[in-house]
Amino acid sequence: MWTVTRQLPQETGPDIARELRGTIEETVEGRIAAGEEPAAAERATIVGLGDPDVLAREYGGRPNHLIGPAFFPAWVRLVRLLLAILVPLAVVGTVIAHAMGTDAGFGTIVGEGALLAFQVAVHVVFWTTLVFAVAERYGSPGDQRGLVGEWNPDELADPADRARRASLAEMLFEVVSTLVVIGLCLWQWGGVGPHAVQVLDPALALGWQAIIIGFLAVDVLVTVAAWARGGWSAPLAVVSLVSAVVSGVVLVWLLLTDRLLTDLPAQFHETFGWSRDWSLSMPAVAVGIAVICGWEAVTALRRLRDSDPA
Repeated sequence: MWTVTRQLPQETGPDIARELRGTIEETVEGRIAAGEEPAAAERATIVGLGDPDVLAREYGGRPNHLIGPAFFPAWVRLVRLLLAILVPLAVVGTVIAHAMGTDAGFGTIVGEGALLAFQVAVHVVFWTTLVFAVAERYGSPGDQRGLVGEWNPDELADPADRARRASLAEMLFEVVSTLVVIGLCLWQWGGVGPHAVQVLDPALALGWQAIIIGFLAVDVLVTVAAWARGGWSAPLAVVSLVSAVVSGVVLVWLLLTDRLLTDLPAQFHETFGWSRDWSLSMPAVAVGIAVICGWEAVTALRRLRDSDPA
């Protein structure tokens, strides 16, 4: 009883102590009457009451959780949103910064990106949890409502619009992956240094470099626009389709005219000491580019089919 009541306010501690003592005595007497030994009956009763710290919290009306059920769904939604936005942005930023500002190798860049992603994720979860825990325990009702929000039926998703909607996850994935590709292209065309393989030809004309980056930037803008308006419209889907087809044609043409890639056997020989007795099949690479751009075109066609006309 002392372990429980010492954690309670002085105003309620004595009353709860009397209540707890009466409960224990009544339970022990019942067990003894049922044939148990007094010592065993007392121990079984104490065990049945459970951890005294938990019991004290229950009597004192204090939560036994870090984030309660009323706040947990809002916490999950906010953490997911912040992780989906901040972690990719941090990784893309550090990859581009290392690629363009240092001579770090690919492994070093990947390692730095992974470490930063972990650090950002830990900070997001920690600080968000701290805010919710403090708000639940000490925040005013108005602050709590502002943090959790009030649900209304308008938030329910319409299954009929599912094909048309552009989800946040879809938008973030496409934007982040495209930004990574843009960063890698800029890194390659700017010169990768002695510790990495020069895959893209830095001698490619600046105009062609700008065109390739332009196609990628269009993909980013179209994806963000579709998400911002709540779904894919016919014009946005058409722009995405044209971008996929034209960019595929341009890339294949530059590849087959020996202006896109470097002499990879020579590059691997200089960087890793590999043998030069191998070659890269340009038709196979062209097919790979065509498959990727074709998949983007098919996706755009599907979006065009399911889009609203506005």
